[in-house]
Amino acid sequence: MTSIVLLMAGCAATAPDPRPAQSQCARTVVPANERIAVWSVDKFAGRYARGADTIIIWRDDHRLFIGGWTLGTRQLTSDTVESWTWRDGCGVRYEFTLPPDGPGAWLKIVMPNGMESDWRR
Repeated sequence: MTSIVLLMAGCAATAPDPRPAQSQCARTVVPANERIAVWSVDKFAGRYARGADTIIIWRDDHRLFIGGWTLGTRQLTSDTVESWTWRDGCGVRYEFTLPPDGPGAWLKIVMPNGMESDWRR
């Protein structure tokens, strides 16, 4: 009887995790950049939608993040905070467009394989 219980416990411990696995590149942490601040990136923050799918862009201190959709959570970086094009550790490109006269925003996500998706805030 003890061996059956141990065998059952062993099977339960090796069951696959139902959550989607994050690729190693998605966990890339970029050093904090003090220029990532209210004035430079909060204009991109918010909830973006494409049909029923949503993503959220937010700033945490001196880092910019994206979360949701099939991406999970990723940190974004750019060569300069004045840029409206950012990237993550997996080579995904995020191209922001802001209207000149009011609220709203658009985001084009370009995957490394060239697949594009358009999002609206």
